[in-house]
Amino acid sequence: MASKKIIPWFLLIAVCNSILWLDSLDQYVASRFHVYLTQYIPEDALIPSQMLKKKLGLEKNNQSEFNRIPALTPNQEAAIFETQASQSITSAIVKNEDKNEGDATQLASVKNPSDNSNPSNLVGTKPPYATMPLKTGSIKIMFAGDSMMQGVAPIAASSLKKLYPKSTSVDLSKQSTGLTVKRYFDWPTKIKEGITKENYKVIVLFLGPNDPWDIYENKKVYKFPSKEWEDLYRARVEDLLRFAKEHGAQIIWVGLPNMGEERLRTGAVIQNRVFKSETQKYNYQYVSTEEIVGRLDQPYKAYIKDPVKGDLLMRGSDGIHFTPTALRLISQRVVQAVQQLDQE
Repeated sequence: MASKKIIPWFLLIAVCNSILWLDSLDQYVASRFHVYLTQYIPEDALIPSQMLKKKLGLEKNNQSEFNRIPALTPNQEAAIFETQASQSITSAIVKNEDKNEGDATQLASVKNPSDNSNPSNLVGTKPPYATMPLKTGSIKIMFAGDSMMQGVAPIAASSLKKLYPKSTSVDLSKQSTGLTVKRYFDWPTKIKEGITKENYKVIVLFLGPNDPWDIYENKKVYKFPSKEWEDLYRARVEDLLRFAKEHGAQIIWVGLPNMGEERLRTGAVIQNRVFKSETQKYNYQYVSTEEIVGRLDQPYKAYIKDPVKGDLLMRGSDGIHFTPTALRLISQRVVQAVQQLDQE
């Protein structure tokens, strides 16, 4: 008899807990499965849990995220490589027939860029966007993106610190983020705050694999990969670039390489089209990674062929992330793009 009286109390507690942590559950489901609970329940149902998170101080202070990145020591750089490798290369076993057989000169061209048709990859040619006195001024640089940028940013920032001792860098990269899910991490707003409140003049962006999903906005669903989806995605990119231009900030947008999963590969084709055309419209730099770790017009490969070292593993077993070798090469391209902004 007593047990029957206890059951309603347990149910009441369970319901209360569910309500109080509903916002956190929605955040997890949105980032993990790209589905909003608010598709099925009223958005007001999240208010109690949002208030609780604020009361408990679980929401990050935005100001604390804008922290300077110090130059890395060799041991710290090695630790980053080791961490990245352990996260993304747990079972990267690729058969010989899957290795790139047609890329004998690919890595050589990356190490020694000589394509005059793409000034963003050249050091020494002054393009129209070279307006930053990096060697003489204290320019602030922001790295923004998802888990791909988490591997690139510390290495690139360390190299830039050696080239430009007066500059400061911040790494805001955050895994499972992008431009489609804005409820829990809004990149355009975060970057705009960095430009206006923290005076960051150079923004390097590298994101995308978390974006090829339906977008839910104003109770409307934009199905991926529809034309409506691309138009909305383009509008978000364009809004960010326009804001940066109006406030005198420079954008360097790093494009996506080929992906192991078909949905992500389809997304990368659309996203790179948007990234490249919009950055060109605003006279910003678009840095391609396809020549480094895999072109989208070719079958996905985890290896590239080096004329000296032979087959080099560039991608993790998830078909998304990079090995230390790839991270170094992508970081090198990012550093070269920043150098293009230097005005001597």
